[in-house]
Amino acid sequence: MDLRIIDIHCHIFPPLAGACGFPDVETHRLHQQRAMHVHGNQPYRRARDHALVSERALWNAEDTSPAGRREAQFGADRNGRFRWMTDAEPTYVQFLPPAMTDLSVTAETMIASMDYAGIATAVLQNDHIYGNLAEDFADAARNFPGRFIGTVQVEEAWAYRGEEIARLHDQTKRLGMKALYFTATGLFRSGYRPLHDDRIYDPFWAEVQALDLPIFWVQSARGPVGSYEDEMRCMANIMARFPKLRHILVHGIPTAIYCDEHDRIALPGIVTELFRSGQVWGELLYPIAWGGRHDYPYARAGLHFRQLLDAFGHSRFAWGSDMPNVERYCTHRQSLTYALDHFDFLTEADRRAIFHDNAAALFGLEAQPA
Repeated sequence: MDLRIIDIHCHIFPPLAGACGFPDVETHRLHQQRAMHVHGNQPYRRARDHALVSERALWNAEDTSPAGRREAQFGADRNGRFRWMTDAEPTYVQFLPPAMTDLSVTAETMIASMDYAGIATAVLQNDHIYGNLAEDFADAARNFPGRFIGTVQVEEAWAYRGEEIARLHDQTKRLGMKALYFTATGLFRSGYRPLHDDRIYDPFWAEVQALDLPIFWVQSARGPVGSYEDEMRCMANIMARFPKLRHILVHGIPTAIYCDEHDRIALPGIVTELFRSGQVWGELLYPIAWGGRHDYPYARAGLHFRQLLDAFGHSRFAWGSDMPNVERYCTHRQSLTYALDHFDFLTEADRRAIFHDNAAALFGLEAQPA
């Protein structure tokens, strides 16, 4: 089928050693250091012999605010790595693929990857690790009409303030961003006080609802907000006050934390309740989480996703790759085909919904003709 596939999770960004849309390099580096501190998917390694390093030298575990940042000579390195010092030893994490020499990916490069993988359109998610990049996304959308959809980025810790609400409007109206990217880990800037479901955030969420922006939520499933269920309760509190908001769970439901040794999934009630509300979607996106522990085509992912499909139906999910990060494990094309080609339980209607129609509906695009 010519599905006109939509990849709901991609990134483009300039060299990550720069400010990348922040006021200065130091503010960008602050966000990157915090992100690498909480990152758990790729191991830390000692540079001289690549031995595993268990010590978390980047942040004081007792202080989640910027004051807890440790002096570790942290920075963006080369070939996909961030580096720092641990007890006078150079240490790194292979966060991006090794071929990314200056930790950047241009719009032109992403278009070439999309063309090669057979993908029509990509949603550009906007994380602080990469910068505040709505200007870059707007340029990409102008240069490649119909190929990119951009997302708004705000400082989550202060999103309720007037200047952040103004930024929300500017990026939506002037730059043409079509969704909001909101990562709960961004609350570290205020020490997670207040949380994003506090009433002080209501003016912000009211504007997001008025602008009709889908929200791409990044949850950590661990950290100061609490467990994954606690994070979902925060989202439910916002949904109760702003029922027209639409919510996409970046990386999808973390089924690995809710399965037994036979891969039978028992989701908590709050997750089931939210997905049956009609206003929550999940990304179908397993390789970025599973690729370090499982081999392509990630057969167990099929066991997990089939249970989600049976529970909630195909209208609740949209496929994404997490390019270019996923290429530390598999190619862009493989991040598609593990599901498109190897989930043999998917019907034609399932494929049409998951790989095009659900994402198209979120952004007001045309449905794929049958």
